[in-house]
Amino acid sequence: MKEKRVSKKDNLFAASRFVLPEHREMYLRIKAEERRYIPPELDEEQLAAVSEQIWKAFQTGDVVSLSYYDGEAARRLSGRVVHIDPASRQLKLKSGEKTLRIPFARLLDAELTAIS
Repeated sequence: MKEKRVSKKDNLFAASRFVLPEHREMYLRIKAEERRYIPPELDEEQLAAVSEQIWKAFQTGDVVSLSYYDGEAARRLSGRVVHIDPASRQLKLKSGEKTLRIPFARLLDAELTAIS
């Protein structure tokens, strides 16, 4: 019976028998950090546009679609802005039955959503 060979390209650790467990863990941690999502930093104009859209949605009670960073990846959520808290720099968004607090610093984009 022919033994299946594993290429180094496919699996670095299966091909090498002399890798210490500490090195393997370090390699996997580095690879996980490389895959980690890093949110973009918004410039002054983008921040002003996001702020304006959120303020319009709050004033009119319209539904707004927000893109935000949740610590792991970018998420998108639609709902109504219930409260804007400048002291804690957060807004409350009610989406269906759940209410979510989103810090201003994690906002990436905001669009008013037309409901037909």
